[in-house]
Amino acid sequence: MTTKHSHRPARHSRHRQSARPTGVVPANVQDALKEAMRAENVPEGDFDDLLWILAQESSGVVGTRNPKSTARGLFQLLQAQYGLNPNGERSFGNAVEECQGGIRYIYGRYHSAKRARMFWEKHHWY
Repeated sequence: MTTKHSHRPARHSRHRQSARPTGVVPANVQDALKEAMRAENVPEGDFDDLLWILAQESSGVVGTRNPKSTARGLFQLLQAQYGLNPNGERSFGNAVEECQGGIRYIYGRYHSAKRARMFWEKHHWY
């Protein structure tokens, strides 16, 4: 995957910037993220950064859509990145598969969850 993605979803009206947003994202979505991390062979230590990004992008709402762009899902992938989901666009609505697509995007572009989070914190998008 190339690193020339232009993933810039419309800004959300409120951004949570706490270090650990575990109270924000529903437990079932956190479990889905853990399952996706195992499926994608992502180190358990990356959970907090991935969860933080997910919380900023979707507040843990599976299948969410951005009305101002093509961004969809827990990690707000743009239409050009829908193919990163295990079943493409059909993955939306499946929390594990949405997380897998987000993980693939993050590691393809930033090579680590920490670097993706640092970019997000600086620019308020990733």
